[in-house]
Amino acid sequence: MSKIIKKSVPLLGDSYQSPNTSTLIFQFGSEYFSEVVTRLRNSKIQHLQIEGKDLYIIDDFFHDLESNEMRLFSETASFSRNSYGSTDAIERGEKPARSMNGKERWQFFAKPPNAIHEIYKLFSGLAEALSGEITTLPWELCEKNSSSGSPAVIANKLEEASRESQELGKHQDCNPEGKISFGIPILYSEKEEVYPPQFINGEKGKPFLVSLMLYVTAPEFLPERGLGTVFYDSQGKIVFKTECKNMRLVLFQGDIFHSIEESLPNAWRISYVYKLMINPKSADDNMKEKLLNWMKRSAVQGAPI
Repeated sequence: MSKIIKKSVPLLGDSYQSPNTSTLIFQFGSEYFSEVVTRLRNSKIQHLQIEGKDLYIIDDFFHDLESNEMRLFSETASFSRNSYGSTDAIERGEKPARSMNGKERWQFFAKPPNAIHEIYKLFSGLAEALSGEITTLPWELCEKNSSSGSPAVIANKLEEASRESQELGKHQDCNPEGKISFGIPILYSEKEEVYPPQFINGEKGKPFLVSLMLYVTAPEFLPERGLGTVFYDSQGKIVFKTECKNMRLVLFQGDIFHSIEESLPNAWRISYVYKLMINPKSADDNMKEKLLNWMKRSAVQGAPI
């Protein structure tokens, strides 16, 4: 099982100086797992880029028993908060998305189903292969005078989404070229320094901020009815849609604009999301390129990458 280490990072500026903010991050220990290598070789891996930003789709990573357990867990897990959705659409009868509250997210993160343990092993194996450090973003960043925040681990459950909700939900998980609000340590610095609040995501010697999403669906869920993820270019145009398929993994740069795809009424589906930092240990390392090369070596089936 992957070892997880708890740390803390400083805030940059006062945007998130709130009692609800938690600057805890969680590091996944660097470790080689032969099973991770085998799983990836037996998976179908696709790669594409949106304006030079990477997106990977991984299918068939999990075993049937893990899939069945994850579906059962998802059916019975508690999602206590209304998440997001268009107010107008909800007034017309759309069911709003539901999400885990802080306590529910903590329990899920700390005591997850076996499939999530395998994701943690994937993170550790990736850290070992890239010779980098993989951590979550800060656990919760809450703006002043706001009850809502930006968590590092998210679980959203929903059954439908309107066009209005799709547009309302358009967002980036991070924007390092604009500004980040927390300090990321420079691992190759002789002093205790952090990166500046603005940098190009994944360039040489800089952190690579990515998100990993796992879909879990009801047995009767129909991907063709929507509720996948739409990805946008910088002009707000939809350039790619990934179908919501049970136990599909989607790994993408956190600064790609994305949203939940509009849909017809459907059975439930859940997206479990981890926002991550891949931090280089050398000023000469490029985590973005190393990840792509690692995926190329791992991809045996599916579309060439």
